[in-house]
Amino acid sequence: MFNDIKTSLLQIYQCIFKPITFTDYENSLDKKSKLRLLLKLSLVSFIFSIFTVSTIRIISFYFFKVLFDWTFLILFTLVPLCSVVVGIVVGIARGKAGGIAYGISGGIAIGIAGGIAIGIAGGIAIGIAGGIAIGIAGGIAIGIAGGIAIGIIISIARCITFGISEGISEGISEGISEGIALGIFVSIALGIFVSIFFDISVGISVGISGCISFLVFYSRVFYILPHLIQYFRAKFSNDNPFRLFRKSPIYWDEIIIYPLPFLTDFLLLLTEKDRNKGLSEIEFVSAKRPTQRKAAFNALLQITINDLSKLESIKAIPDASGNVSFLSSFEGFLPKEFNRTLRIIDDLSIDVRNYLNSSSNYNKLKNLNNIESDFIDIKKSLIATKGPVGVKFLSLVETWSQIIEEEKKQFKRTDMDSFEEIPNPYIFGNPVKADNSSRLFVGRKDVVELIKSNLTSNNSQKPALFIYGRRRVGKSSVLVNLHKLLEKQYIPAYIDFQDPKYGESQPSFCYNLSKVICDSLNDRGFSFENPPLGSFQSNSFTTLGNWLDKTEELLEKENRLVIICFDEYEKMEECIQNGSLTTAILNQLRNIIQHRKYFVVLISGTNEFSELKINWSDYLINTKLIKIGYLSKDDARTLITNPIDDFTLNYKGGQDGETVNQIINLTNCQPYLTQAVCFELVNYLNSQCRKEACIEDVDLAAQKVLGSANAYFDYIWNIECTDEEKEFLHKMIKNVYGEGNEREINSLLRKEFIEKVDGIYKFKVELVKMWIKKNSLLN
Repeated sequence: MFNDIKTSLLQIYQCIFKPITFTDYENSLDKKSKLRLLLKLSLVSFIFSIFTVSTIRIISFYFFKVLFDWTFLILFTLVPLCSVVVGIVVGIARGKAGGIAYGISGGIAIGIAGGIAIGIAGGIAIGIAGGIAIGIAGGIAIGIAGGIAIGIIISIARCITFGISEGISEGISEGISEGIALGIFVSIALGIFVSIFFDISVGISVGISGCISFLVFYSRVFYILPHLIQYFRAKFSNDNPFRLFRKSPIYWDEIIIYPLPFLTDFLLLLTEKDRNKGLSEIEFVSAKRPTQRKAAFNALLQITINDLSKLESIKAIPDASGNVSFLSSFEGFLPKEFNRTLRIIDDLSIDVRNYLNSSSNYNKLKNLNNIESDFIDIKKSLIATKGPVGVKFLSLVETWSQIIEEEKKQFKRTDMDSFEEIPNPYIFGNPVKADNSSRLFVGRKDVVELIKSNLTSNNSQKPALFIYGRRRVGKSSVLVNLHKLLEKQYIPAYIDFQDPKYGESQPSFCYNLSKVICDSLNDRGFSFENPPLGSFQSNSFTTLGNWLDKTEELLEKENRLVIICFDEYEKMEECIQNGSLTTAILNQLRNIIQHRKYFVVLISGTNEFSELKINWSDYLINTKLIKIGYLSKDDARTLITNPIDDFTLNYKGGQDGETVNQIINLTNCQPYLTQAVCFELVNYLNSQCRKEACIEDVDLAAQKVLGSANAYFDYIWNIECTDEEKEFLHKMIKNVYGEGNEREINSLLRKEFIEKVDGIYKFKVELVKMWIKKNSLLN
């Protein structure tokens, strides 16, 4: 019996002072257990309320000779019972966190509030003074003696519990604001209630004292003194700081609204004593004391800055990623601007590591220039970032920027006395992007002109376009550069279907399609928004269609045409085959082709429609085929000899000499392989400290390409070739093939493995033949 009462009083205490803990316990119970718990605690709180009201009444009579009135005593004894009943209804009906706490704390609060109406003016004054000046313990004692403060202070417990419980389920800041508003409302309402039954001056006193006492108790300002005592003891004494921290108010009470002073410093002090234990305490505050989370964040911010500030040389900066790895456990509690800045720092450390690992002086200088440019962007971003994150990280970035600047000066002084390396601008594998100083993206004028001629036709219904070409011939490079190759009225929206987000589901496809179009419009200076992902979950195509209607209104007004570019369109068929998409997607594209005057559909891929399972011609009607092949010899010579300004590589024999011709003979101007050979050639010459290439150098670079471009060769051999075609290529290498293989020959001609020259079939690209030989595939 005694243990049950003790447990009930502890749970009532948790309702008022530790609602988060109590709510976690409440949520672990089933509905029947919750109801039993509510009834048990309601009974105890009801008895406690009657006892307290009676005590207040007796003290009022003893000290102030207030006559005993049974009418009012019965009235204010029944009030908590009504409140408990309301609490039961709320707890059952709401089914939300804090339902029981509402009833329990409300029953105690309103019941003890009876002491207010029965008290006298002198009791009011003493109660207010006691509640504010002394804090919880002294306030209760003097409040009981005065007959008012304890009534007000405990009456607001319901409001406190309401605010925090709502904070758990609906957001801390919203819960706090609701709690404050409700607390003041209850105090004023209580004052009006008292005014009706008693004197109006007493009612006003009750209302004012209620508001003041509520704000004092709600913010828990009386915890400041014991908190400061523990902090200064930890700072200036030899006591165990962790023991003192765990005996401070931050562990007593879960809902201290008022920011505790020096809490950040207290947490930093703990990490100085023992980093791991200190971080555990910061994690505790972040997770279990949401109203003090800002102090925990400030402590983490300062720890991060302190750690990163120790990286005082360029060789130390790459360690930044490891230095902030401890923050991963706090990711859910950190502000987004802090997380964003950490990602920037992480990227910066990777760039510095790449600089340090670069074997080429050209690449080192290029990386340094990129890092320097990144620092300028980071500074702008941090200046625009509000709060302590921007200020503290800006100081760190300024220091690092000076380190990079000094490194660049030192590098240039060293570089002046050494061999000046040939810059290596070549790219093989990723799409090549055109810029003012680079001619890596060369040729393709014929392809661009064909696209333009179809876009400028007078027909209201523009044809769909299909850019077809074998693997690694530059299809993606054309698409990603369309915004620079076409006039401003054309707005390309590039979609790489190798990105899995486009094939996750039909809502995802429709959302990402609208987002890409919207982003492309915004890049051209238009202010436009696409619907959120949630709006596509039902009726995806209706939502997309309505949005396209609005988009066309803008395009018509501004005389613009959006080109929707689907790269690697075959992946779309794979998604349809595996069920993540349906042919409704293709019907949507057909609708755009037929009925959207200001949209053009462009697809690119390595397979013709006839090679796929779906009958694409039924959907992409009136499609114009634009074939993209190898570079012309003139364009290939430009790429080989003059890819960028100030290119310092010379070829024996000049632009039309035997060395350049050897690269053309080996690659047949295939863009990917041409760049691959040139890339390896530049690296080899730099390693030899030479600037002139000869045929032997090209042959050596070609051997390196057979290894570095192995993924390309392996794909075209194992994925694109059938067994019969492989056998035919074996015979070609042995020069023993005969007639009667028309099917394989036609397929290999279409796939550009072979070509017919003077009536004889030969490999179109010599490097492919060399790769087959080297990898012992003849058997």
